[in-house]
Amino acid sequence: MSSLAIAVPLGVASATVYGTSIVVQHRVVHESRADGPRGLTRVIRDPRWLLAMCGDAFGFLLQIAALSAGPVVLIQPLVVLMLPVALMAGFLMGGPRPNRGDYLGCVAIVGGLGGFLALVGTPGNGHVPHPHRVAIAVALVLILVLGATLAVRGLRPVLRGAVYGGGAGACFGTLAVMVDAASDRVSRSGVHGLFDSPRGFVPLIAMGLVGVGGMVLTMVSFQVGSLSATLPVNLATDPTTAVVFGAILLHERIPTGPLELIGYVVCLLAVIIGAVRLAAPATGERTDKPTAQAASG
Repeated sequence: MSSLAIAVPLGVASATVYGTSIVVQHRVVHESRADGPRGLTRVIRDPRWLLAMCGDAFGFLLQIAALSAGPVVLIQPLVVLMLPVALMAGFLMGGPRPNRGDYLGCVAIVGGLGGFLALVGTPGNGHVPHPHRVAIAVALVLILVLGATLAVRGLRPVLRGAVYGGGAGACFGTLAVMVDAASDRVSRSGVHGLFDSPRGFVPLIAMGLVGVGGMVLTMVSFQVGSLSATLPVNLATDPTTAVVFGAILLHERIPTGPLELIGYVVCLLAVIIGAVRLAAPATGERTDKPTAQAASG
């Protein structure tokens, strides 16, 4: 049963945890100065990375609780709040002090999010999707993401980081829809409903596939590109994917008139502009460092 008074605070708390963890993850991965599996192996042994992953796990639990209490088309877009959080977290961890432009970026993100939520209104409760549609949607996402990552191999780090970040966002947006579907199945049939019918175990399997895919792509994107390349695309594809699949698969109602569609685009552009402005300062990177110079071009 939907309860926005519970779901929204939990969604904001999840974004706060994610925003803090992502700064630590990027710093550890980017400092590894190594591409490929060997670099990733060294990263996962770093205590800071392990602590950040624990934070991600806690953030995911908060997200599950939020999606269980509210519609995905309203809850998942709250993920964009992680970037203003990352700005302050990066500063507290030794990064640059936020300036006026950074605060304007925060205003753009919060304003774009607020405008989107106002346009969507109250979408109502979703429905457990048909397992065939779930399988087709997840397969389509994985195929497109894999194809995009293979297509940019050997290209500039900034472009690869952006594509990997966008692929991770698509996976995480799909993951949110699967979590919503699984939680709705549990609310209707109990925990055993996840295992006694394709309507339960297909979203469960899909959660594992897109969840692992999103985590791997996030780590790889941190290796090859700066946050200014990866996060804006990530924060655009994540909520967009969740909203589209939330409407198509879960049948959550959102206005789709011409004015509303234009409004959605304007809100998304505001979030992207704010994300582009905030992403680089959020890591605490300095342009006089060789790694930052390499990542930006």
